[in-house]
Amino acid sequence: MKFWNGIFDKKDDNFFHYRLILDIGTEYLKAAIVEYNRDEQSIISFSRIKQDYGNMDGGAITNINGVAEKCREALLKLKEYTPHRPQEVICGIAGEFVKGVSLSLDRVREKPDRMIDRKELRELIREGEKLAYEKAALMAEMETGFKDIELELIKYNIVEIRVDGYRVMTPCKFQGRNLNMVVFYTFVPLVQIGALHTIAGEIGCQLAAVVPEPLAVAEAVSNEELFEFGAVVIDIGGGTTDIALIRNGGIEGTRMFAMGGRAFTRSIAQNLNLTMKEAEALKLDYSRGRMIDNYELVDKLVRADLSILYQGIELSLLELAQGELLPGNVYFCGGGSAMKGLISGLRRIDIKKRLPFAREPVFKILKGLDLDCIQDVHNLLNDVEYTTPRALAYYGAKCVCDERRMINFESQRI
Repeated sequence: MKFWNGIFDKKDDNFFHYRLILDIGTEYLKAAIVEYNRDEQSIISFSRIKQDYGNMDGGAITNINGVAEKCREALLKLKEYTPHRPQEVICGIAGEFVKGVSLSLDRVREKPDRMIDRKELRELIREGEKLAYEKAALMAEMETGFKDIELELIKYNIVEIRVDGYRVMTPCKFQGRNLNMVVFYTFVPLVQIGALHTIAGEIGCQLAAVVPEPLAVAEAVSNEELFEFGAVVIDIGGGTTDIALIRNGGIEGTRMFAMGGRAFTRSIAQNLNLTMKEAEALKLDYSRGRMIDNYELVDKLVRADLSILYQGIELSLLELAQGELLPGNVYFCGGGSAMKGLISGLRRIDIKKRLPFAREPVFKILKGLDLDCIQDVHNLLNDVEYTTPRALAYYGAKCVCDERRMINFESQRI
């Protein structure tokens, strides 16, 4: 599958372009229009629409017509802020079926005195793609019980490159015999990619790219300190919790598991004999510190679900660590991260004793306002539940195809 590459023509560097951004969540569908040129990126319109129950399950689309209808509702609201109607859409994707595979690729160069070029790097990445696909397919089979699930490669990230053992930032034009490249490949089941293509067509757009949401958040918070010391990004959405590990100067891996804010709502609804809508309102009042009926029972239910969430986070981080130390900066985002007691509970169980953190972990709630990499003209995406769509907007404004990213080593940090 070939996505639009987002490459600027030199003649229109200063002209503004527009893209539609979709964050299709389990609880809410969020849409934004981003305006950008080579030097500036701004969110000029935003809307949020409540999903119907049954549209989504665990971050995956289960009702294409229902989601398409919500997209059309969101587009109507976007018109309140801007007349622009982009033809290209960037879709975020989360869920337990997104598979990330990190590979260390080696090549002994026959002519070490010849400078490394882009073709050589492309070939090495292509060689690793088949093995990465096999590993991703095996992961999908183990988790679903189904064989031969068709997957699509939607993205790859180059984590680091070494030449004769030395890490290099701009590999082209270096010389050496031993070339090593660590590449992170991201795959998504064809069934979900196909659904996104269908939805894009239903609203009259071309699907330009599909972006794993934790990767978008990780790129949006990237800075020199983060690249140097690394970080963990944990996005707690309505149906899933998505985790990205930034280590060794790049996004090294992701994990997703099917538990998010809706699990807390469901527990409250079942135990208090409430509708999901009533339980959601009660959960929000609880998290905001308001006086509620049945406080002790709600508090007990929330703590029990938090304990399950902590177990999922712990297991995911153990898999991502792969025997190495985890970075001490841990960022939480997504609507579920606003849950009362989330951070204090992690401190109480002393997670450092159970996981190989390099130092005492520092837990931070990452709000949309903290992502100053992109402007928000109307100040609509400042709170924690808007971190992901704001990150997707930034990614959508900077998005280029993987082929182009690799070619542009000279101007881009790896």
